[in-house]
Amino acid sequence: MAYNALYRKYRPSRFSEVIGQEHITDVLLNQVRTGRIAHAYLFSGTRGTGKTSTARIFARAINCLNPQDGEPCGECEACRINLAESIDIVEMDAASNSRVDEMRALLDKAEFAPIHLKTKIYIIDEAHMLSNSAENALLKTLEEPPAHLVFILATTEPQQLPATIISRCQRFDFRRLSIENLMTTTRRILADAGAEIDDDGLMSIARAADGGMRDCLSIADQCLSFGGSRITKDDVLTVLGSVNPDLMFDFAQSVLDSDAAAVMRGVEGVVSGGRDLGVFVQDLADHFRALLFAKVMGSCTDILDCTADTMQRYIDQAKNAGRSRLERTLRELVAMQPGLKWVAHPRVLLESTLMKLLHPEEQAELTALMDRIEELERKLREGSFVREAPQAKGEEGGRTDKPGEEAKPEETGPKEPVPSVVPDSYEVPAASDKAEELYKAYMARLCQSDIMLAMHLQLAAAHWCDSECLYFCFDKSKRRNYNEASQPESRSRLNRVAAECIAPYEIELVLKDGSVTVNRELPTEIFGVKITEE
Repeated sequence: MAYNALYRKYRPSRFSEVIGQEHITDVLLNQVRTGRIAHAYLFSGTRGTGKTSTARIFARAINCLNPQDGEPCGECEACRINLAESIDIVEMDAASNSRVDEMRALLDKAEFAPIHLKTKIYIIDEAHMLSNSAENALLKTLEEPPAHLVFILATTEPQQLPATIISRCQRFDFRRLSIENLMTTTRRILADAGAEIDDDGLMSIARAADGGMRDCLSIADQCLSFGGSRITKDDVLTVLGSVNPDLMFDFAQSVLDSDAAAVMRGVEGVVSGGRDLGVFVQDLADHFRALLFAKVMGSCTDILDCTADTMQRYIDQAKNAGRSRLERTLRELVAMQPGLKWVAHPRVLLESTLMKLLHPEEQAELTALMDRIEELERKLREGSFVREAPQAKGEEGGRTDKPGEEAKPEETGPKEPVPSVVPDSYEVPAASDKAEELYKAYMARLCQSDIMLAMHLQLAAAHWCDSECLYFCFDKSKRRNYNEASQPESRSRLNRVAAECIAPYEIELVLKDGSVTVNRELPTEIFGVKITEE
């Protein structure tokens, strides 16, 4: 005997067995009890929500000789009739019979009274696929229907039906099934089929079903074929081609930390593991959507359809991520998805998009700039800045004189290294022509490499140079900018840029514990961003 799929074997046969559509089944039950049956119904909703099953149950209930509180009894002659063979209950697939000739052939028989049942029922599935001529032919019968005929139209796209047809039907919108309903029903059906499944695996199946019971049972059927009577979360993830949630949290953290090496290793793990990149990007987009919701709303397990433990993990991970960063990442991932189907090398597209996300400071668009600013503000709020102590010459990170190297002639400026923090009495040297030349060349290159660091250095009140270094001096009102530019990572980037354009000069930052009196007007707006005082 041929195997019967779970969604066919466990199709509901009573209103009470229809899951998650009580707002519809209660109305239909009352109509059967009172006998107030309309001449036309429109059942709309996404796939797998019970439209066709409810239509068949309703057809049986209308014709049942002994209805039990609105439910078909299942024992009378009318209930025992095979719907596939009945000439009084006709089910037509409009996707395969969309032409006007086929609709006219159906409607020509509508004038004849039912032979075996009380009421003739026409169930038209995928009604939105009817041609314009077929819809016009149907409309005429809907305007003046025979007393013995009831139409039930089912569709996933009611907006494609003309308003003239919709207005002549009682419309019922079927909702997507909740995760809880999907999990409860699937667990019961699997238990009846002699199989067990753990909670995490069941949650993964329910989330992948996207609110449709048929999809949920189809995935469960695949898992039974793959894992046997004992289904685990790993079996479900393998069938779905998804990544383990723990690995997804680790991967997302690498993106938030801008850890390019870890991200590239993560992509390699996905590809080498045989996972579908389209599914992976969708899962990653769903993960960042969850982080954004956690950032904005806090706990929202009802919206994200997740357990309390997973919700707490989302909240903890989103705590140190900026909202602009999450929004930009989610937007880029969603925008990339259609292209994965058409490019010759989807992995390259994924890797290039991730690199773009990891380095917002290298992007010119305003959203990337806001992403960078948000990250800087987070560091300021958390007080994560550490003042770098002055380094003596010869220490790690400082300059060392090579044996036999001749001393370079000194430019205008101090002969001794300037400490990182100088007292208010310190006299700031004047900028020489050489200093101005170095300053212009360096800032032009820094703006191309790191626009945020360039903004901080623009707010330095003075600059000068000696034979080894180009100095930037901040006064106490710009301590915030000095702190940001003094971070070890920022210092390393500043000197790397210096090596590219003004070698052998290095960059030194100075903070004066007071105001700096110089003949220079500080900018109020830099690169389109307004500068505000602390």
